[in-house]
Amino acid sequence: MISPLLGMHMANELLSVPIAGLTLVIAVAAVAIAALRARRLATDDRLPLMGVMGAFVFAAQMINFSLPGMPGTSGHLGGGVLLAILMGPAAAIVTMTAILIVQCLLFQDGGLLALGCNIINMGVVPSLIGWWFYRLLLGPPSRAAAWRQYLAAWLACVAGVTAGAALVPVQAAVSGVLQVPLSHFLGVMIGVHLIIGLCEGGLTFAVIAYLRRVRPELMGLDPSGLPASVRRPGFGAVLVSLLVTALLLSGVISWFASSLPDGLEWSYRGHGYGTTGQAVENRSPAVAAVDRWQSKWSPLTDYTRRETPLGQAPGEGTAESASGWPQPDGWSSLAGILGTVVTLSLVYGAARVMRSTARA
Repeated sequence: MISPLLGMHMANELLSVPIAGLTLVIAVAAVAIAALRARRLATDDRLPLMGVMGAFVFAAQMINFSLPGMPGTSGHLGGGVLLAILMGPAAAIVTMTAILIVQCLLFQDGGLLALGCNIINMGVVPSLIGWWFYRLLLGPPSRAAAWRQYLAAWLACVAGVTAGAALVPVQAAVSGVLQVPLSHFLGVMIGVHLIIGLCEGGLTFAVIAYLRRVRPELMGLDPSGLPASVRRPGFGAVLVSLLVTALLLSGVISWFASSLPDGLEWSYRGHGYGTTGQAVENRSPAVAAVDRWQSKWSPLTDYTRRETPLGQAPGEGTAESASGWPQPDGWSSLAGILGTVVTLSLVYGAARVMRSTARA
């Protein structure tokens, strides 16, 4: 019996071991190439931006929101397109990889076997597709009007998020675990994530609008064209504001997140496919073993206090069901703040390593 879906990302049960291994190899190669290309960013004064934006996206992903017109399901920021717009697709891929590793290892958010798929689906594909759409629609950034930049970012989010989501049914089908026609699962995933992409576009719009006003050079604009009366905060002040926002999102605003299943979980667990009882079935002992190992050694499973000591399998039926909204939870706040700080440190450390290798 495979354990329940792990958090917001792709779970082990959606993959066979060979496909998990193959996608991990592809993901490692993609991240290695991205790290080499991102070294140029790590040599300028925007190096801290990678760490702060990584922390911001980690925190924002904790905030699930109910989807309009889709009762019973929710969505959350992916962040890959936003990172690609601000830092380029290479740095975005490296940053998203660090976020996904922290979520997987510390919080059991995403299966360990599925880590390669999650990096591809949430990092590589949205960053590349979103960046391509954004630049295609935007034209020269220095001459782009504000409305054009916002529209380009919005549509880039829709394209990037949907493209990444469309890979999940294909990966599950190739793994041989789908119990429904691929076309059915694919249609539902694309439909749900089109709505999620539209919502993510709104959040991305808000961040871009803020940065366009306070640090237009991050958006490819010439700050000398601003009126002299406009006083812009220093780069450090902008980074601090983003970091403080990330800590508030993970530590407090996360109490108000929707408890409904996210789009992926709903698509294969909550959505009905005719008379089929379940959309996915995986009887692999290896997958079950990885699930058990991950549940034993995840320090703060599902962003809250463990039911059992580290190294001991959690008991069944011992967790208290959450009720009411919002849900103030000190352990959830601790997990969110810890994850934000760890992500910041990991991404910033990786950026410093890339800078040192670029100078060598």
